[in-house]
Amino acid sequence: MTDSAQPDDDQSLPRRRGRPVQMDHETREGLVLDAATQMIAERGLEDASVAAIARQVQMSKRTIYTMFDSREALLGACFARIGQRLFRSRDSGNADAPLEERLRHLLTLNEEPSLNEAPLELLRAVITSAPTYPKLACSILETGALSLRNHIARELSEATEAGELALDPADCDAAAEMLMDMAFGNGIHKLLDPQRYCASPEARMARRDRAISLFLDGARPR
Repeated sequence: MTDSAQPDDDQSLPRRRGRPVQMDHETREGLVLDAATQMIAERGLEDASVAAIARQVQMSKRTIYTMFDSREALLGACFARIGQRLFRSRDSGNADAPLEERLRHLLTLNEEPSLNEAPLELLRAVITSAPTYPKLACSILETGALSLRNHIARELSEATEAGELALDPADCDAAAEMLMDMAFGNGIHKLLDPQRYCASPEARMARRDRAISLFLDGARPR
């Protein structure tokens, strides 16, 4: 489902009596992104049209287009926010901590109660729609998993320069991706059989710690 390039349809908003509620830009944008996230998780990308999102948040399409240049920009912002909520960046506060602790920080996904089981459904929606929306799929990858990989690769690169690891500097990106796969497991398995492969938080932490230990045992100088 697509939207007209011209945001001239204000009929998606039911008329309400009384004085309109005033919201700042950040609050209004948050409501739109919340609605888009829920809609994608429940219905998939095709049905997450600007008109449908506008009806959900009781705004006009014109209002939404003042916040986002296009539907693709809206969806891209939605997934970028999900990535920022789930994945961690490097913490300057633990820069002097042992490498194992710094990697543990990065490889711990933030608990996001508002998303519940949405990440799995969102991943399914993205994979299904990637051939139709290749630019959006690449943008999601860049702001999500690849962003985390880059943070981990920088940790590995700096540890290599300090002599903590015996890695070829050119291999740090690949090593970071390998470590992520070890820690998080195969996403395809989770999509196909979530009951079997979506582990408890305790099991995920145990897997993460085991992955870091095995990786560092193999990467440290002999």
